[in-house]
Amino acid sequence: MKVRSGWRADLPQRRDRDEKQVLCLTADAGHVWIHCYDRLPPPVRRRLAESVFNICPACMEIEANNVARACGRRSPTVRIYFQVIEAIERKLAG
Repeated sequence: MKVRSGWRADLPQRRDRDEKQVLCLTADAGHVWIHCYDRLPPPVRRRLAESVFNICPACMEIEANNVARACGRRSPTVRIYFQVIEAIERKLAG
């Protein structure tokens, strides 16, 4: 499983206080789109909450869907979500 090479911890942050909460692949304000990603399975939501990093759920969802498609699946499994979260954490920990 590979996190796309564009994911890095030094992505630009937005200026608005609400928009500085996470580093984001899409550089969008999280409070604008978060309702779209509020359907993550409970174990995935717990795992994100337990992370030492404030991982953008939309970026994680996008990456998990990419990995799922690369594996020939229509949607990510909990295992794929966890693998993506772990890969992003490793990348952020540097």
